[in-house]
Amino acid sequence: MNRGQKILSALLSAVLLFVISGCWNYSEVDDMSIVAGVAIDRNKADGKLQMTVEMVDTQGGLQQNQAGFKTLSFTGDTIFEIARDMISMTGKKLFWSHAKVIIFSEEVAREGLIKAIDWYSRDTETRSDVFIFVSEQKNARDVVNQNSTTEAIMSFELAQMMRDEKYVGSAPVVEIWDFIDKLETSGYNAVAPLVYINEKNGQKNERVDGAAVFVKDKMVGKLNGKETKNMLFAKNDIKGGVLEVNSAQGTPAYSLEILSSRTKVKPAMIDGKVHIQINTVTHTGLDEVMTAVGLSGNESIAAIEKRAGEDLQKEILSLIHKVQQEYHADIFGFGEAVHENLPKTWTRLREQWPDQFVNLDVDVSSKVIIQSTAKTTRAIKLGD
Repeated sequence: MNRGQKILSALLSAVLLFVISGCWNYSEVDDMSIVAGVAIDRNKADGKLQMTVEMVDTQGGLQQNQAGFKTLSFTGDTIFEIARDMISMTGKKLFWSHAKVIIFSEEVAREGLIKAIDWYSRDTETRSDVFIFVSEQKNARDVVNQNSTTEAIMSFELAQMMRDEKYVGSAPVVEIWDFIDKLETSGYNAVAPLVYINEKNGQKNERVDGAAVFVKDKMVGKLNGKETKNMLFAKNDIKGGVLEVNSAQGTPAYSLEILSSRTKVKPAMIDGKVHIQINTVTHTGLDEVMTAVGLSGNESIAAIEKRAGEDLQKEILSLIHKVQQEYHADIFGFGEAVHENLPKTWTRLREQWPDQFVNLDVDVSSKVIIQSTAKTTRAIKLGD
């Protein structure tokens, strides 16, 4: 049984519990359309919101033990209106509690997401742990409709990608409750992962890489995958992934697997200004050596550690400066750190924090430790 079949089996088993539980408000599975994921766009024809849902199709109920998927799009002035109008098209009530993802088009994200997520977070039938995305495609529904070529339930695949993202570290993992929490927190701006359709050798697959940056509920910019990894380092959110380290000559030479990482953010008042000190300590394993020179001579473990730390330090600081200058969005939570450590200072600066953030003095210190070299400490030697 493959992963998709296991997920589907668990989902149908959960629905079966509702059917046989004897509760006063149960619903027969034949009377429900199980929502796997949602895409929100702005309809070009009438300017209204357009919601596309990916639904699990049980094809006659549990007796046949078969299920596939289908998508349905509908437009309206509000998300709640669309959700209710969809019943008239499906002839079934939509079952929301198993939805895994919600994808917004960039157009909707730049307009502001409050109007699109308020109902979803408020309704008692939806869940707050659904993963949130912003689409790099022109329309968010294009990502959901990708299942027509992959013959898979796209929303379940995206959810699994988010659960495995800790091994990559190129996108933030954001559930809708966390996104809303950041909107409501002073001194902390929200981010969301970017999703797009990657085409290679004639094959199309969904891919999650990079992040959308928000000020309040409006998207103001993007970070690529490498920038996003540096953001996760600064926020103490990095769980895994790879650090690429060049040789002393500047060519790609080593791959370090991130085993663990700890970031401390310490705000302080220096000469009447808020100063932020960031210290990162990252434990890694040396998983790849792309040079026959190997770990001899000047290319010792200590030399690689030093260069890796210096590079990471520069990249984190460069990203912070970019976000300060281009987006004016405190996605690192520096304001929240000031609030926790310098409460009196925060009371004075809170209303002006966006302006304070832009001119904030930040220093970064990064240490990389190679604690293992996998199965061997030597490089592959070329024969004469």
